Amino acid sequence: MLKKTALNKAALGIGAMFGIYWCYSVLISNMIDIPKFANTIIGLVSLYGLGLAVYMFIIKAVPSQKINKEKISKKTVALCFLLQFTAIMILSMLVNISSLAGQSEQPNNIDAISPYSLFMLLIFNPVIEEFVFRKLLADKLYKYGEGFFILVSAFCFSIVHGVSLGLPQIVYTFILGLIWSYLYAKTGNFILVVAMHAISNFFGSIMVQFLSGISMELTGMYSMLMMICAIVGAVLFAVNKKKISVDGKAHLFGKEDIKAVFTNQGIWAYTAVTVIFIVLKCIV
Repeated sequence: MLKKTALNKAALGIGAMFGIYWCYSVLISNMIDIPKFANTIIGLVSLYGLGLAVYMFIIKAVPSQKINKEKISKKTVALCFLLQFTAIMILSMLVNISSLAGQSEQPNNIDAISPYSLFMLLIFNPVIEEFVFRKLLADKLYKYGEGFFILVSAFCFSIVHGVSLGLPQIVYTFILGLIWSYLYAKTGNFILVVAMHAISNFFGSIMVQFLSGISMELTGMYSMLMMICAIVGAVLFAVNKKKISVDGKAHLFGKEDIKAVFTNQGIWAYTAVTVIFIVLKCIV
């Protein structure tokens, strides 16, 4: 199967999956009066039940090829860990700029720490999202090149967050998507990327929420610590970026990958659906 056709099906599959969910969460849920718990359950079923089933049906015809597991250095894993803080720092800067421009603040990932929120952020979301955006996409697209898979995975993962969490989150989750896609492309280790995803949620959401409930002083100290980690990560990346090799070249993806992704009809359709629902959410 051609690369173009495979990407078409993958992008349309994810677009259909989230389109089904957004139809309910953005349009239908506001028209019905049901308890919040029931609304949440219906939303999860529409996304990870019906939506995921449609996604997997659409990509079923695309031949799968698993990534062979390989080991990478502990230094690389540590750098990826620190770069997650760099992504958080960039998000904070974008939110501040957005606020200065008169835009409303972006919502937190959680409203309060609870067993449900801990389960969703540390277990359910990391496992399901890495399965959808890393494993399934890698099974179908990795054979066309590491850089191609990394770019597709990061882009598809990031743009959906524009609907649920706002535009600054697209940049933030794109960076995280690059990190996790790179790790998965190099190791084929699903548990590793799930763990990194959960760790990011823990330090970026749960710890902030927990400390803010204790004192602003502790929250400030923690923010400084995250900033230090972010700067260290950015510096180490700048120093070692030429050592990061994808498809035998010192980059994450090349011009050919960018052209193949952003001239694809499926990606355009997926992006259009996402933009439509971003606008609809603002209107509704």
